[in-house]
Amino acid sequence: MGAGATTVSNVILRRWDADPLLEDQIETNNPFFKDAQTDPERWAFSSQAHFLAASVERHARLRALLETTETDFVVEDRTPFEHHGAYVLSAYRLGHLSEREYELLTKLAREIEKQYLIPDLLVYREMTDEQLVERVLTRGRDGESADHGRLSSIHEAFEAFADKWDRSPLTRVPADLDVLDPDGEETLVHSLSTVLGSPKR
Repeated sequence: MGAGATTVSNVILRRWDADPLLEDQIETNNPFFKDAQTDPERWAFSSQAHFLAASVERHARLRALLETTETDFVVEDRTPFEHHGAYVLSAYRLGHLSEREYELLTKLAREIEKQYLIPDLLVYREMTDEQLVERVLTRGRDGESADHGRLSSIHEAFEAFADKWDRSPLTRVPADLDVLDPDGEETLVHSLSTVLGSPKR
């Protein structure tokens, strides 16, 4: 959602020589994405169902990559658990999903997630509402809404998702840490080294 997950992922990939599994351009791969931004009451369910299906395909690619990689680990810039854990919940709270739609997506997600591998480490990039709005506007993803209320709701849902995560270790990257700055990058690397081990470069 513009929090900088890909930026953090790129630091890990470069410093630890890991293999990447990065998000594709969702605004082109999800045929409902733009419509859900402009008319969420009509298209939120279709968009979230598409993301749920896409996460299954993505996880199949993850399993295949893990079988062939020669690196120590693979880095994803999003976890499949966030679709229901944050985005679907936010859409429901905003009234973009009916109770029946939310319950159906919840049931589907719970069944699908039983097949998912649990990440060895979940990295959560903290952000303020203002930072999120600025980043969404700056990156200019085609069709993406920078509505403050929507982003604030997603942010709140992500915070709850991170607070409740207990399936593996979680590292928080503070909102005021500039990982593009050399000193900020070293701070990030140091905090991750306790779990990932010493970086290779």
